[in-house]
Amino acid sequence: MNQHTPDPATLEIIRNRLLAAAEDMRVTLVRSAYTPTIYESEDCAIGLLDANAEVIALSTGLPLFLGNLGQAVADSVELRGGPATMRAGDIYLLNDSYVQGTHMQDCTAFAPVLWRSRLIGYAVARAHMVDLGSVEPGGGMASTTIYHEGLRLGPVRIFDADGPCRDILDVLRRNSRSKDELIGDVHAMAAAVRTGVQRMTDIAERWGVDVLERTRDAIFAYSEQTTRQAIAAIPDGVYHAEGSLDDDGVDIGTPVVIEVTVTVDGEELTVDLSGTSPMVRGAINCGESQTISSVRVALRLILGGDRPPDGGTFRPVAVAVPKGCFLRAEEPAACGNYAASAVLLMDLVMNAFADVLPERVCAGQYGDTISEFIWEDQRSGELKILGEAHAGGWGAGLGYPGATAVIDLTNGSFKNYSIELLESRYPVVVTGAGIRHGSGGAGEFRGGDGIVRSYRMTAPATMRVWIDRVSTPPWGLAGGEPGATAYVRVRGADADADRLILKSDGLALDAGDEVAIVTAGGGGFGDPATAKDTAR
Repeated sequence: MNQHTPDPATLEIIRNRLLAAAEDMRVTLVRSAYTPTIYESEDCAIGLLDANAEVIALSTGLPLFLGNLGQAVADSVELRGGPATMRAGDIYLLNDSYVQGTHMQDCTAFAPVLWRSRLIGYAVARAHMVDLGSVEPGGGMASTTIYHEGLRLGPVRIFDADGPCRDILDVLRRNSRSKDELIGDVHAMAAAVRTGVQRMTDIAERWGVDVLERTRDAIFAYSEQTTRQAIAAIPDGVYHAEGSLDDDGVDIGTPVVIEVTVTVDGEELTVDLSGTSPMVRGAINCGESQTISSVRVALRLILGGDRPPDGGTFRPVAVAVPKGCFLRAEEPAACGNYAASAVLLMDLVMNAFADVLPERVCAGQYGDTISEFIWEDQRSGELKILGEAHAGGWGAGLGYPGATAVIDLTNGSFKNYSIELLESRYPVVVTGAGIRHGSGGAGEFRGGDGIVRSYRMTAPATMRVWIDRVSTPPWGLAGGEPGATAYVRVRGADADADRLILKSDGLALDAGDEVAIVTAGGGGFGDPATAKDTAR
């Protein structure tokens, strides 16, 4: 510690004040939101950034968002003309997939933090919005161009010191099927970033900006040093993994490949995605910033760390995403189902270390499983949109079985809807929710089991489903067997036979029809012949 670094007590107090401020922002957003996607599932993420848009504090939230909040804000500020254009009271909103990396249902709001007219940072929030006027309600799953996916915003100012920019809010309202909910959630995001601005300003007032910035430098330096030490402990070498998505949802049966090459050289690490499939017609394309974020989250799982990641954590890491591949989407590529690609990418980054770090990796995960039910009130025309991300089985590892019925790698603290909420808010009855016993792959340590979640429609509905791991099951490691594949089972009210659905875009359901979402199990680890009693 040099003479310019705050003393250890001051450093820890400020660091924890920043983390608490980010958590205050998250609570503000969740408690103010209008839709259960945010207040129940917590499909959101929060961060505080420094003046260079590098992360200094993150709240709990979805891992796939947390890795690129800073890059999204940095690119947005540049698009706006630079930091000099930022004014006190400004709040900006964007959802462009090619800037923030995710699909356009995710909106990112951010505000500059100015202390005595000096820019000292940004407060940022991201959350999933129910509907932004896409061809299909809620975004849909079969888009083949970004222009199918709804209203696309650059970074636009939605609030200034005088209040809301009503012209922009009017554009939002007119382009959504869920007008009041959308505007309500936008106001909730604005409240969250205002909370962050106030908390960060309070810290600057209490300790001064110079101390705050020296604290940031010390935090970043510690995180960088920790990452370098973790990388140095890995034997130098080149490590490879390859896998594929079932297809892109349009060209059915044509696998979409991801290749990962990891090079470890001393204290530095490079991830190269050369060999990955080119952009595809379906909506699984992913923006470059989100691709980098997914790689970072996977590396965090491998390298470990006792603090939330920040601007120093990934300085020794480089990610090369070749131009033209589907993980570096460019206009007009569709990105609505990007999460399926992010899940597989994270799985493969970890799998690349299977031979050199067998104690830190696990077998394949269950993949992305999304369902969406849509009902229309025949009298009012109002739409009810129930979108859910479902849990499944994780892969087993050296010394432990896979986790059962947990959310995928990208979604972290994401929560499923309670049955009570579903049945009170939507015309549906949940007829079953349980474990898909035996779906985990066999091995010395068995893969985790998927789930079965069943619904009966009480009014006519439309169903959309995206499921991966149908023709490409979650792989086993070290002789372990793959997990069982996923599917959806539909039984009509007046029919005895089941229909098995692998992917669906707009399947009509009648009142009385029953739908079961059946997710994949995780891969097993080790020779099944040496299996231990891991009954759960």
